[in-house]
Amino acid sequence: MLVKVPSSIKAAELVDALVASPTRVANLKNKIYYFLSLLTDTNDNYHLNENNGGYHNLCSFELKKILGNKDFYIIRKLLLNSDDPIIEFDRSWYNPKGNISNGYCQGYRITPKYNTGEVIYKTLPKKLSKVILKHNKVEDTNGATLNYHFLLNQFECNTLSFDPLVYVYLFNFGNQLMLPVRNKNQYQLNLIHNLIGRWLYYIKQISEGKSWQKVSAKNYRLNSSVTNLPKLLRPFLLCNGEPLSCVDVSSSQPYILSSVMQSRFYYDTSVGYNLYTIYPELYKILLGNGTIDTSISYSSTLDIKYYSSHTGYTTNTSSNNTNNSSSFMWCNLFTTSELDSINKYTQSPFYLDFYKNVLDRYYVYTNTPRNIQTDDRDKLKGTMMFVLFDDNQNHRNNNYHIKIFQTVYPGVERWINQVHKLIGKQRFSYLLQRAESYLLLNVICREFNEQNPTAPLLTIHDGVFTTSKHVQQLKGLVLKRLNELTGVLAGCKIKSSQIDPNPQIQDIENEWAKIEPINTEEKYLKNINGVFITNINRGSDFLENFTRKF
Repeated sequence: MLVKVPSSIKAAELVDALVASPTRVANLKNKIYYFLSLLTDTNDNYHLNENNGGYHNLCSFELKKILGNKDFYIIRKLLLNSDDPIIEFDRSWYNPKGNISNGYCQGYRITPKYNTGEVIYKTLPKKLSKVILKHNKVEDTNGATLNYHFLLNQFECNTLSFDPLVYVYLFNFGNQLMLPVRNKNQYQLNLIHNLIGRWLYYIKQISEGKSWQKVSAKNYRLNSSVTNLPKLLRPFLLCNGEPLSCVDVSSSQPYILSSVMQSRFYYDTSVGYNLYTIYPELYKILLGNGTIDTSISYSSTLDIKYYSSHTGYTTNTSSNNTNNSSSFMWCNLFTTSELDSINKYTQSPFYLDFYKNVLDRYYVYTNTPRNIQTDDRDKLKGTMMFVLFDDNQNHRNNNYHIKIFQTVYPGVERWINQVHKLIGKQRFSYLLQRAESYLLLNVICREFNEQNPTAPLLTIHDGVFTTSKHVQQLKGLVLKRLNELTGVLAGCKIKSSQIDPNPQIQDIENEWAKIEPINTEEKYLKNINGVFITNINRGSDFLENFTRKF
């Protein structure tokens, strides 16, 4: 088993001081490598823990199964050495299994001195690897990877590079960011250099043919060096020397939601766009608890129709149906008006501007002047992930833009809350992401590749990239197949690369807004996630020597 560890940490030196046999020393060293691999951050994965301050939650009772009770504490003590600490913890813990657990989960991260961003690979012995595999749920992506081999092959049969003006753009961006820095504040300068250094890292990895690709077994998304590439740098990306155009699905997650609320998505068990095909594990759970009852006959109509064996009752409703009968959804009573709002949601003009439509409806319902909040549209869009996945009721009931959505679509709000209770927000996010991947990757991209085997084809979740020669055909296929598979009209936009070495003022201001508050050591250390010495050095050197090198 190969593991990634920071190149700055010398595990051998940590255990050499111990009075132990060579075998014991080697065993401890390999266990340290494994422990460190759980905390190792790079430019490619640092964002996974950004909401936790860069801390990785590790549970002692799980680690002890692999490292052993005694060795767990020895390794922890060695790495927490007060004279030169390699790791630190966040002083908080939680017990995920309550009183039945014999250990706790705590947040750990590698200290800034050793968290350089540079890694080396270490091979763990077979004996330790077997123990790790036995106690860890290692993500198996073999099936998903084989399914999307035609997309993974794109990185082998195409040459990715960047327009040289990308370096002018980075130089201009970095220098404009430094203009508002006062008194050469080192913390703010570090963050600016770190940002430019990270962007240079992404460019170098792709340009040198070192792109990585991985299909997640959890959400079936294809992640790669290209998906990691910041949106601001994508216009400079070239494929076989040509700029790329993107077909971007409008309001992708809200659009997907409209299709997974339809009854046929749960009751159709043929191979296709349904829960049975896309998320069989979840289908079995819902089947087992009676939420899905296969004894009823499935209708291919697109009306919102739900059934529960807990009630033995099913109701069909549509936007022009005034039936006062009870209707149950997720084993809960839904009113006619709630079901009507769900139907209206599925008929939203996703092919136009979904967020503007929500606001227009809200202004009508509440008799609010339409020009009262000119930036509401962007704020509502930025809040949509909270609408879908935030299960904190206090937040849901007090966030202004979530309340706008609740007012316009009370039935959808109720549906989302019931989903959170029934399957949890994480499974719900996997459901929407798997649905999106099925539609775009498994169906649309596969068909496009079969029709145009030599056309470049890259994906970034809800966006599909190809060259200008093929982009109109791709757009037509996206709209046609989405409508056929979901029964809901979709919208998409073609975004062609506009190479401009001069950054937009708004983009500079957005980045500066994140950096400006970090002006003291205390604030810097609290926001150091993803800040690596190698990035800082790379970015600083680039900005200082750009005119001589380029």
